[in-house]
Amino acid sequence: MAIMLGGAAAGAAKKIRTKLLAIAAYQLQCSVDDLLYADGQVLHRANQSKLMTWDALVEIAHRKFHLLPADMEPGLQEKFVWEVPTGGQLPTSDGRVQMYPCHSFESHLVLLSIDPDTCKVTLRRYVCGHDCGVMISPDVVHGMTYGGIAHGLGAALMEKFSYSEEGQLLAGTFMDYLLPSAHEVPSITIVDHCTPSPLTEFGQKGSGEAGYLGSPAAIASAVNDALQPRGASIDALPMTPQAIWTALHSSQLTGT
Repeated sequence: MAIMLGGAAAGAAKKIRTKLLAIAAYQLQCSVDDLLYADGQVLHRANQSKLMTWDALVEIAHRKFHLLPADMEPGLQEKFVWEVPTGGQLPTSDGRVQMYPCHSFESHLVLLSIDPDTCKVTLRRYVCGHDCGVMISPDVVHGMTYGGIAHGLGAALMEKFSYSEEGQLLAGTFMDYLLPSAHEVPSITIVDHCTPSPLTEFGQKGSGEAGYLGSPAAIASAVNDALQPRGASIDALPMTPQAIWTALHSSQLTGT
């Protein structure tokens, strides 16, 4: 969304800015090149006391049509189509299709412990380093990352669609389908890194799935690291206390 809609919105906004500059140039009797658009106002570069406010420009565009340049239609509606930058290169010489113009990167570092008696997993520390290019709204990106990590924690340790032998769903409500709460989600440290994409309008990349893709893998790997000295491992999710107990018990029975 940030890549496609961001590019389209920026393109339409630039067209509207060009129209506003043309309206102001006509009113101030100067060239468009003499004007500067800043903070919703159009200023004369050489004499910034000569200006037109946003309100005045919008009123001319929508109500005072007689003040518009002769060849200009009223209104400030514009349309702009932004396409995937690499779309015109499809397909590649070997017949492959690569629509996505840029990729985000994340790294997850997890410190956890397993209670030897209850087999419960406790996350002690969680650090996520990520690079999604230029962050248009850092708060939104961080919020998606926090939520994605919490979602991944649930996938790794708790959430499961359970069925009876007859195929009846046993976890159809939140009374039976276990989700992580604020008690299970640890304090999360996010390390921001920015490598702007040269292919997008603002250098932004995608971050909609931030947190969720790396979180289950990192947590599962940490659980198996903790089990390794006991000769046990788990290769299925969720890694519930029952599943961990079973893995430890099986390793003891086999003598590994």
